[in-house]
Amino acid sequence: MVLVFSFFLPPQLLQWQPDTITSGQWWRLFTGHLVHLNVNHLLLNLAGVLILALLFPRFLPVGRLLWITLLMAAAISLGLLSLRPDLASYRGFSGCIHGLAAILAMRELKTDRWLSITLLAALSVKLVLEGFGLVGSQTTTLIGGPVIWEAHALGFASGLLIAGAGAGFIRRRTPKQSSLE
Repeated sequence: MVLVFSFFLPPQLLQWQPDTITSGQWWRLFTGHLVHLNVNHLLLNLAGVLILALLFPRFLPVGRLLWITLLMAAAISLGLLSLRPDLASYRGFSGCIHGLAAILAMRELKTDRWLSITLLAALSVKLVLEGFGLVGSQTTTLIGGPVIWEAHALGFASGLLIAGAGAGFIRRRTPKQSSLE
């Protein structure tokens, strides 16, 4: 819902831009991930979230999802500031989707090992192909701008780090066993 609502806000005031971030508009570290280049871009990102929700029906609770998304958005944004000083602006949620996919796959490794391993492997291959410029040209045409593969890689990496460091934070809740004592 937040992504849809954000689509109607002026993206120029929210998009990730290094010069505005370094001059004090720190909120763009987060809001740049909520705005999109066009309707196709928004729909692709919404489809990504929907696919994750279908693959992992026991999604993250809303509170955890919010904190994890904020953490990933900050990590992606700071990573882009470091790795892509030439990048003039960025819009989109796809980096966060890659991170959420990593977190959900890691969380489900014990209960659905094949799905988790397949998703992690597929995303790893996709990131390598994007890094070498072997995929993405059709997406670039569809969304009306370049695919920033570094955002995808940073999101995936931050998701893996969050999953490893915060295993208790992302773990599925299971009912506590009662004892007769």
